Amino acid sequence: MATAKANLNLEQKQASSSRLSAARWAMYIALGAAWVAMSGSLYMSEALGWIPCQWCWIQRIFMYPSAIVLAIGLSNRDRHLPKYSLVLAAIGICASTYHVLLQKVPEIAKYETCSVGAPCSADPLNWMGFVTVPMLAFTAFAIILVCSLIALRANANANGENALNEAPTRLFSPVPSVLLIVLTIVALFGVSGVIYRSRRPPVTVSGITQPVTSGQAASQDRAATIYSESCTGCHGPANTNMQFVRADYLKGKSDLEVMTTIRTGRAANALDNTSSKAMPANGGRINLTDEELVALVKYLRQAKGV
Repeated sequence: MATAKANLNLEQKQASSSRLSAARWAMYIALGAAWVAMSGSLYMSEALGWIPCQWCWIQRIFMYPSAIVLAIGLSNRDRHLPKYSLVLAAIGICASTYHVLLQKVPEIAKYETCSVGAPCSADPLNWMGFVTVPMLAFTAFAIILVCSLIALRANANANGENALNEAPTRLFSPVPSVLLIVLTIVALFGVSGVIYRSRRPPVTVSGITQPVTSGQAASQDRAATIYSESCTGCHGPANTNMQFVRADYLKGKSDLEVMTTIRTGRAANALDNTSSKAMPANGGRINLTDEELVALVKYLRQAKGV
């Protein structure tokens, strides 16, 4: 009888230890997700030059505090940390969900609320047609949300023990563990940003001194695709007359001047900007080639009849 009771107690302790370990790992994973998301968003805007829209900023409002709260909470071994991170992640994931729908569902895109700066319905990333900036934010918020729920459940069955009293591994205590994770992530994105900016060519038309011939330019189908993916958010679809592509502007500018404007972008408060929206360099497409740019300008002129 005594042996059976001892075995039962041992199993309960092992189960409790496993739950506490899972909670620790979960919250440190949440920490990593939050700092990757925050550092990644800064990399996109500061290194790549992608202008965040209003809904991007709303998501940052909940992601950036999550990163700070998780770092401080884990350093201080705050057993209530999962509650704080859960609330921030729950609100943030709602914002990300709406932003994803705004980009991918035409009926919802009609109600776009971004009136200043970059359009909310456009996205410079758009990998494989569905991996966008808000989708990445959604993923980070989802990771934080799930990890917080795991930690909350573990705490509820821990008989008063605090899962965050220790770090996931025995090599470091919580404070060094947090610092190692945070500094590693920041360093990786920081160094990558410095390298990218140092290698980025000047935002001018590289090597073009006169318009490229039609034989050298990319196809018009390719230009139409580029316009649809990167320009419609601000300038409107081609079948609705490209509302902010002015025919008088195209008439008064050479191909080289138009290409230079697209390459360098334009601030929202520029004197000749009638849309009050900032245009990022290359329309946010960091890999836009000169041939594609020539084709795009030709496509714009054909669409506007100039």
